[in-house]
Amino acid sequence: MFCEAILKWKPFEYQEKLLRDKSKRIIACAGRQVGKSTTIAAKAIHFALTNPKTTTLIVSATLRQSMLMFDKILDFIESSPIRRSVTYRSRTRLRFSNGSWIIALPAGRYGSTLRGHTCHLIILDEASFIYEEVISNAVLPQISTTDGYVWMISTPWSKDHIFYRAFTSPEWSKYHLPSSSNPLIKKEFLDEQRRLIGERRYKLEYEAEFVEDEDSFFPMTLIQSCLYDYEPRLHKGEYYSGFDFGGREDYNAIVTVELKDDKIIVQYCKAWLQDDYTSATLQCYDHYKAYGIKRVCIEEIGAGISIVEHMKELGVDIIPIKSNDIQESLLNLGALMERKEIMISYDFNDLIASLNCIEYERSRTGTYIFKHRSGTHDDLGRALALACFAVKSSKGKVFALE
Repeated sequence: MFCEAILKWKPFEYQEKLLRDKSKRIIACAGRQVGKSTTIAAKAIHFALTNPKTTTLIVSATLRQSMLMFDKILDFIESSPIRRSVTYRSRTRLRFSNGSWIIALPAGRYGSTLRGHTCHLIILDEASFIYEEVISNAVLPQISTTDGYVWMISTPWSKDHIFYRAFTSPEWSKYHLPSSSNPLIKKEFLDEQRRLIGERRYKLEYEAEFVEDEDSFFPMTLIQSCLYDYEPRLHKGEYYSGFDFGGREDYNAIVTVELKDDKIIVQYCKAWLQDDYTSATLQCYDHYKAYGIKRVCIEEIGAGISIVEHMKELGVDIIPIKSNDIQESLLNLGALMERKEIMISYDFNDLIASLNCIEYERSRTGTYIFKHRSGTHDDLGRALALACFAVKSSKGKVFALE
């Protein structure tokens, strides 16, 4: 009633159930584009207006993510009579005439921006991507004295996370919302996405299912430990690139990293389809020249032999590696991630998916055999391994395997 009469928004039936839920612990595991953020935004406005002098925190891994829901709240308010009840408004804070606040904040790596608040409602948006220790040590203590509410919404990710444990706990009011719940999403679109991104990623992002990744060389828990909130950008710096040529069926991929204060920071990644050797090589060369890349690492295998020759003719500082060196480059990347010597932006979704799809097995001689899941693309992950190998080759023992 509140949504239709005041906010002028008619929710779907599955959204109505969530809106009516009065539980103090609500968790929604949802696929893409089911309107989970819109639903919770409307519910948050209703909570603030019907509970005077309360504080609602919207918390996400990054400020950009938490501001997305905050913007939905502002959009609702601007087109409704509620706007006359707003007494203070900034880019991340909102106060109503009844004394209630809604505040958007980033979780960050350690939750330092969250401490000091006493809350009555905490909304964890894309909770799977917030560090668990931040949720347990910085977020949840803020409702200890108010007997407050916690709503968690997210697409699924790792099972080794508080979001999964809450979703499987009988103490939480649970909602499983695959993308097919939304009647506006056509089956043809979902079928296309299944073909494009592969079965495993499709199950995560559209069917909202938790998927085992025990065979992944870069499991989600390891990747998450290397995720940081920063805006990738190429400016003046010490850069190294990895170029993975795809050919006719796979993607070409470039990943560029910056070496800064003994830390490798991923600043750029791009994947595209193009089976023309010359055009793909020239794209890599243009990137090399535009940003002053120090060295580029490329596989010197098959078509890569002619690409390496062409790049050398263009004056690119190349590190060519053979097939047996690919194993070393992936092992080197794994070691960097385990030692927390690499930073990956939350914005690089395709790179994250590409890393997680890389699987491995051990041969009888103890060597690693790498592959990727059927229907997935490991090109960006391999390009990142090559870029880090370029750093290692240039800096020697600084980034050598322990």
